[in-house]
Amino acid sequence: MITLARPECSGPSLSHDEVQRVQRYHDRLTRALAARDQQSLRRAKQRVLAAAYAPRRRIGSPAFRNALRQLSWHMAAMLLTRDRAR
Repeated sequence: MITLARPECSGPSLSHDEVQRVQRYHDRLTRALAARDQQSLRRAKQRVLAAAYAPRRRIGSPAFRNALRQLSWHMAAMLLTRDRAR
């Protein structure tokens, strides 16, 4: 399970449903990375970015958007190397 909250941060926290949504996004990213599937990884990344930076009226709380933005920074390092043996 991913931990996105930092103890020094104050403010509203995520609801249970929002925590589960962030976890699902994280799980999709992790599965695509583990499967070494570049298309799935790209789609998962795009979905996270779209949700994180969607207009405020379309998405959850500020805490939820912040959690997705943090996840988007963590996923920036998730790259699949091209296997030259293929």
